[in-house]
Amino acid sequence: MSVYTTISQDDLQDFLAQYPTGRLESYCGIQSGITNTNYFVDTDTGRYVLTIVEHETAEDVEWFMQLLSFLNSARLPCAEPLLADSGNYTSTLYGKPATLVRCLAGSEKTEVGPKDCRLIGEMLAKMHTACRDYQPLRSDSRGVQWRERTAQQVLPKLNNHHRALLLDAMATKTLDMLPRSIIHADLFRDNVLFDNDAIGGIIDFYYACDGCMLYDLAIVYNDWCRDDTGKVIDSNANALLEGYQLLRPFEHNEQVAWHDALKTAALRFWLSRLQDMHFPQEGSLTFIKDPDTYLRIVTQY
Repeated sequence: MSVYTTISQDDLQDFLAQYPTGRLESYCGIQSGITNTNYFVDTDTGRYVLTIVEHETAEDVEWFMQLLSFLNSARLPCAEPLLADSGNYTSTLYGKPATLVRCLAGSEKTEVGPKDCRLIGEMLAKMHTACRDYQPLRSDSRGVQWRERTAQQVLPKLNNHHRALLLDAMATKTLDMLPRSIIHADLFRDNVLFDNDAIGGIIDFYYACDGCMLYDLAIVYNDWCRDDTGKVIDSNANALLEGYQLLRPFEHNEQVAWHDALKTAALRFWLSRLQDMHFPQEGSLTFIKDPDTYLRIVTQY
């Protein structure tokens, strides 16, 4: 990720004073992810993750933390948010919403196999099922309106061929009438921690929203089940879909819409990476992911 907001030790100590974390021992920026500023914070009571949220309101961030609390109560492996003295999960640091969660066990895998894909398929189905009736809802911050606005922003930066591909992808059928729940909407491999042979935690819920469950699964499929050229790894794909449908089988309209979901999911991340590349946000650990990864997937549909 990029550490967009640099924090001093004195300011961090003042921030931690409103949480039951004990004495600060050390802290360091986390160099994975894209959107927000994250730090590991070590105290005499354990390790925590401090997130300074760069683009969302305090109200939205509190929604994310309430969702994490709910998922913990449903026994899903998600970070436990800490309540501040104010009685809210969300505080303020440098004028931005900030949160503190307990650090989860495990680490990310850069390479995943069928067993890993089956596990995440089962876990995603459990989350979708648990959240079918969750309230209050939150709209997708990277939905149709965002895609239309961002496409207009990046179109002048593209060559004629890529411009035509983008306009064609934007015309993909809507997924709005498919079964919905609360979705993660960003469940890449680097947002899942593995603890030996089990999932130790799912992290980074800052795109979570009310959305199409099939689209959420397609996001996972495009990252977990393809090689660097965008070609599907059949063993991973079969394991993911089997694991998911073991707990939540597709409805007929979802089966019909699967390719549209894959294309829409690829379009979303092609657009966001194009935006990051052509209109980068300043940060001290800037890392911009390659948009061509998702261009190669969009061209398949």
